[in-house]
Amino acid sequence: MISFPRLCLLLPLLLLSGCSAGGLSRALPGQSLTLSYDDFGPERGASRFLGPRGSHTVIVAHYGFNDITPSGPEDVRYVNVLQSLNFLRAEVRALPRTAANEPLRQRLRATYARLYPMQLQRYNLAMISANNQPFGGMNRRLMLPALPPPEI
Repeated sequence: MISFPRLCLLLPLLLLSGCSAGGLSRALPGQSLTLSYDDFGPERGASRFLGPRGSHTVIVAHYGFNDITPSGPEDVRYVNVLQSLNFLRAEVRALPRTAANEPLRQRLRATYARLYPMQLQRYNLAMISANNQPFGGMNRRLMLPALPPPEI
């Protein structure tokens, strides 16, 4: 049980951080993974998802809203893990199967493999809680987005 003084300290944090879009997820960050812009392929393809490349662009995959607006000199962009997995899967499927595209295909697959354990852990945690806390008698598997395949 949380003591009253601790509750009084946590309450303003929750109230103030919820004022802006994505504020709560930034105030109480969860698991994230730092990636480079090149992990999502060449700029001509990745710019649709990440926006134009900056001089020192860093990509942070996390659970929350996409924020691809360049954020000053460090240029950090936040992307959602599930949307990143879907983007990478679509990019690999769109690549023609030629020997010239094989290095790019391997790089996109490696990025997918780095992101997949984060999504799998989140999915498994949600499925475990389904038995303890049913949502209106509905199976959580029906409400969760489909778990992407483990490899592309």
